[in-house]
Amino acid sequence: MNPAPSPLPPPAADTPKREWRRWARAVRPAVLPADISEQVVARLAEWLPTAPPGWVVSFCALPDEADLAGLPRRAARPFALTRTPPQGPLTLHRADGPLETHRYGFAQPAPQSPPVEPSAVGVVLVPGLVFDRAGSRLGRGAGYYDGLLPQINPGAALVGVTTDQMVVERIPSADRDAAVTHLATQSGVRRVAPA
Repeated sequence: MNPAPSPLPPPAADTPKREWRRWARAVRPAVLPADISEQVVARLAEWLPTAPPGWVVSFCALPDEADLAGLPRRAARPFALTRTPPQGPLTLHRADGPLETHRYGFAQPAPQSPPVEPSAVGVVLVPGLVFDRAGSRLGRGAGYYDGLLPQINPGAALVGVTTDQMVVERIPSADRDAAVTHLATQSGVRRVAPA
């Protein structure tokens, strides 16, 4: 399936990250209609039975991200969610625990939600503004996932969740930026070939 072109051409690969973020924020609303979230969930539900065993870490979507809320009902796996504390790194908690609203408006596990150990995780579903074909990811700039992903079980699948249109040839990346091993879009879930 060939994705529809994005409304604006992407910046050059060596353009600073702030310009890539500006481009992604301008383009994402036009390339993420509600039905794409449903398609991404369907592709992930088809793929998860073949994924590494263990907990599946998901996220509560912001308005410009694929909404994965329906995935746990379609997959016979235990699910965890990330929690963004006031200070410090992301923590992992059972998805069936109590939720609260973060100050930026998204839902997340409440502090008393049962924790999940990173060593017990088989799959991490990773949001991002834009990804490249080699698995590099450009997030919102806070570095939360760059801190979390190195803690995860080394055999886990790290899956960037996006749309076909937000996968580009190459984006700027630094040594501290954690890459993903797979990409999930409306076209399916595929392993990336690192550069």
